[in-house]
Amino acid sequence: MNVITLVHLLNMSLRMRYLDLKTKIRDIRMLAILGIAEAGSGHPGASFSAAEIMGSLYFRVMKHDPGNPEWSERDYFVNSKAHSAPGYYATLSIAGYFPSDEMSTLRKLGSRLQGHPVRYSTYQSGQSVPGIEYSGGSEGIGLSVAVGIALASKMDRKKNHVYVLIGDGESNEGQIWEAAMAASKFKLDNITAILDRNRIQQDGFTEEIMPMDPVRDKWAAFNWNTEEVKGHNVEEIMDTLYKTNQVKDRPTIIIANTIKGNGIKHMTNSPQWHGKAPPRKHTPVLLEELENECLIAPSIIAGEPENYEDKIRKAERGGADMIHLDIMDGEFVNNTTMSAETIKKLRHVTSLPFDAHLMIKNPVKLIDGFIAARCDIITVHAETCTEEEFIVIAEKLLQSGISPGIAINPPTDLPPWVFSHLDKIDVLIIMSVNPGFSGQQFLPEVLEKMAALNSKLRKHGFKGYIEADGGIDSKTLQEVYNAGAKIMVAGNAVYGSSDIHSAIIQLKHKVNVALERKLLARSTALEIRQDWIRARRHILIPLANELGIEEELHATE
Repeated sequence: MNVITLVHLLNMSLRMRYLDLKTKIRDIRMLAILGIAEAGSGHPGASFSAAEIMGSLYFRVMKHDPGNPEWSERDYFVNSKAHSAPGYYATLSIAGYFPSDEMSTLRKLGSRLQGHPVRYSTYQSGQSVPGIEYSGGSEGIGLSVAVGIALASKMDRKKNHVYVLIGDGESNEGQIWEAAMAASKFKLDNITAILDRNRIQQDGFTEEIMPMDPVRDKWAAFNWNTEEVKGHNVEEIMDTLYKTNQVKDRPTIIIANTIKGNGIKHMTNSPQWHGKAPPRKHTPVLLEELENECLIAPSIIAGEPENYEDKIRKAERGGADMIHLDIMDGEFVNNTTMSAETIKKLRHVTSLPFDAHLMIKNPVKLIDGFIAARCDIITVHAETCTEEEFIVIAEKLLQSGISPGIAINPPTDLPPWVFSHLDKIDVLIIMSVNPGFSGQQFLPEVLEKMAALNSKLRKHGFKGYIEADGGIDSKTLQEVYNAGAKIMVAGNAVYGSSDIHSAIIQLKHKVNVALERKLLARSTALEIRQDWIRARRHILIPLANELGIEEELHATE
C-alpha cells in the first residue's frame, strides 16, 4: 500500500468535519431517493432511518479503501437489513466505490444495483459493486455472517473490526439470538452490531406485531455490552462508536433510536413508506426538502450572564441543533467574552456540536487553543486574516477534523480569494448585525447580500452552509431562510425568553412554515401542486392558516 493511500485511510478514521459529514449524509438521502423514484420501487423508510449510521461508519469510523476494496486490513460492514439497499448503495457511491449516476439503474434488468445487495467478487463483477461484503435478502442472517468474519479475524490475529447493521423487524428471527449467543461465547470484542430501532417493520409497528422491549435488557442478558443513542444524532453515534471500540472480551450492540423515513416529513414514522416509491414527478420537490434542512444554534452569551453550563443544558433539552460560541477579544470588537480555556471546560457538558465564531485579531496565532478546546466548527473573519493565513488555519482545522468557516461583517464584501478555497470551507457566516454585542436589531439590507452570495457560491460548487448571525428571531427568521441561510444563530430570541424550550420550538415552527411555502412554490412551478398537497396533507393541515391553503386542503379530501 502506498503512502498516499495510507494517509487517506488514516484521515478517514479520524473525526471528520461535522458540517461536511452532515452534507454527505444529506447526499445519501438525495441519491437514494433519486434511485428509488427512478426505479418506481425500493425502500425509502429503511434507507433514511439508517443514513446517519452508515454515513458515520463510512465517512468517519471504518478503515476502508474504495481503490482497494479487498484490502486485508479493512473493517467490514455487513448490512443485515438488506432492504435498505438504496441508502447503502448511495453511501458506497459517495464514498467512492462507484459513480453516482449508476444509481439511476437501481432495480433495473442487468443493473449491478438490485433490490438487495449481492456480495462483490471479481468473478461476478457484473452483478454487484465493490465494497459489498454480504449478500442480503432473507432477514436475520447477517449477524451470523458478521460473527463468522469476526471469529475468523480473531483466529488469524487480525485487527479488523466488523460492523453489522440489523433491523428491529428482523430481530423477530431466532437466528439473530443464536448469533448473539455465539458472539458472547467467543468473546468477540471485534464486532459491533447497530440496531436500527425505527419501530416499524413491513406489516406495521414492531410493538404491535412482536414487541421487542425491553430490547436493551435482552441484549444485556446475552452478555453483550449495550449502548443506546439517538440514531440521527451523529455526535452521539460517533462518541459511542469510539467508546465501544475500547470494550474488551464482549461484543457490543448500539441501539440507535431512529425514525423511519427521517428527512422527508410526510414519510416519517409511517409503515406505508417501508417499501413504497414516491412518484417520479415529486423527485425535485423531495430533493428541495432535503437540501433545505435548517439548524438552530443558540448563542450562550445572550440573555442574562448566568452559568454557561446551565444555558447549554437548557438549549439541549429545548431541541437545539448546536451551541454557538461567540469569542470576542476586545480588539476586533469592543467587547470581551469567553476564551479557549472556557470552552475546554464546557466541552463535557454536551455532545452537541460547538460552533465557535472567532471575532478576534490574529486568529492564526490563537487557533491551536480553540482546536485543543474541541470545537466542532471554527469560523474566522475575513477582515482579520489574509489568504495565506486562512490557508494555514484551514489546514490545521481539517487535520483536526474540524469544520472551517469564514465570516464577514455587514459592510464587508466576500474576498475574491475565498472562491479558490471553497473545498476547505464548510460554512460562511454573514453577520446581520454589527458584531460586538448581543440584542441588536437585524439589518434588513443584509438579505439581498445573503441571497446574492448564496447564489454565487452555489454556482461555484459550494456545498456548505450559509449561517446568519445577529437579530434572528421569529419575525426575521423566514426572510433569512428564504435568502439562503440554513444555520440560524439565535441569541436573545432564545435566552431572552422565560421558556427556552418554547422559544426554540417557535423558531423551528417558523422554519417549517418557510420550508412548506418553498415546497408549495416548487410544486406549483412543476404543475403538480394539488398532487403534492394530497401527498403532504397531514403535514400541511396544522400549517394551513399560515400558508393560506385551507380551501385547497378541503378540495383534496
